[in-house]
Amino acid sequence: MARLYKYVNIGDYYFCLRQNPAVLAWILFFRGDDLLAIKPWLKRNYQKRNLRYYRGRFRSNLKTLIRFMQSRTKLPDAELVELPFYGQLSAPVHRGHKIFNFYRGTVTKIFDHDVNILSVISEIDRLRDISRIDFAPSLRKSNSDERWYEEDYVRGTVASLHRSADSGVFLSVFFHEAAPCIKRLISFRQPIMKDLRAYIEELRARLDINRFARKRPFPEVDSFADVIIGWLKNGPDLPVRLVFTHGDFCPANILNTKHGIRLVDWETAGPRSLLFDFFSYFFYRAPCGKLPVTQVAAEIAEALPRFLSGLSSGPPGISDGLSSQTGTYRRLFYLEYLSRLADRVLTDNRLNMADYIARYIDAFTRYERTLGANILTENSATSRAGI
Repeated sequence: MARLYKYVNIGDYYFCLRQNPAVLAWILFFRGDDLLAIKPWLKRNYQKRNLRYYRGRFRSNLKTLIRFMQSRTKLPDAELVELPFYGQLSAPVHRGHKIFNFYRGTVTKIFDHDVNILSVISEIDRLRDISRIDFAPSLRKSNSDERWYEEDYVRGTVASLHRSADSGVFLSVFFHEAAPCIKRLISFRQPIMKDLRAYIEELRARLDINRFARKRPFPEVDSFADVIIGWLKNGPDLPVRLVFTHGDFCPANILNTKHGIRLVDWETAGPRSLLFDFFSYFFYRAPCGKLPVTQVAAEIAEALPRFLSGLSSGPPGISDGLSSQTGTYRRLFYLEYLSRLADRVLTDNRLNMADYIARYIDAFTRYERTLGANILTENSATSRAGI
């Protein structure tokens, strides 16, 4: 790893300066879908592909190629990073960079130097275990001392139907493609049983640690979490099931490939409440898809009973009593999701996490109001329905 390669920032990506310009031209003009799949959250990835779209994409690619040629000679005000592996391009990610080598079909993650070595080892071990899942990338090799790992590059296109504003289309693709993945994850490991109040205290402790270490206060997180914890503690102390979850199960991490649906970005995978990935998939539509919360609520109301029914064929006892506890699992999801976002505030300087957190809290609050709940108390009709 003594050799370093320079990557220049042009637009949304960093391109390796050592590559042949003809190779970059090939990537830009003939592997464009690969670029879009690397950053599927970009708005242009979901634009209608008409003549105007392709004309604009051609002009953008031509400007990128010209800027690359200029950067190879005089580096005019260019932002550079030096990385220890060669690839055609790289992209900054949470706590590091990912280098994409289309020739070899690999993605190499390089961790930032300030990432704790125990965190590096934990992520590598987790991804090695996840490699056993057939819709996840396979880990090829790693070196925790040098802070990197290499996995398969998943070549596919953005699964745009998972972001469809049409509820009929969205729900159809959810049950055909997303729901089977969530069920497989639930069955991946033996569920962990925890007393509700004990798990609430664990989540409170995580939020308290993040609150203490935060670079800036987030009173909206603290106040919302306190209300949710208060509601949960007012209910019965029932056992809850923690299952293996992707951790960021949303349309942005779902790709269509020639081998079927594949999921990427497993860095936050781990044990969470039973319906975490389900709610993560649906709630993404309000803050990130900018759809009305009332529409999301209607979609969940239609999808949840059918999804729960499908779990009856899963691990023994996994769905016992679940239909009457979905309100509890939903609010646990709120705490778990905010805990994950609060942790990212400490380690991610690239995203506007304050805005991201505020949008999610607003979606959670609006959803509860849509159900006619004031969070602290549920009306009898809602309780009977298990919402």
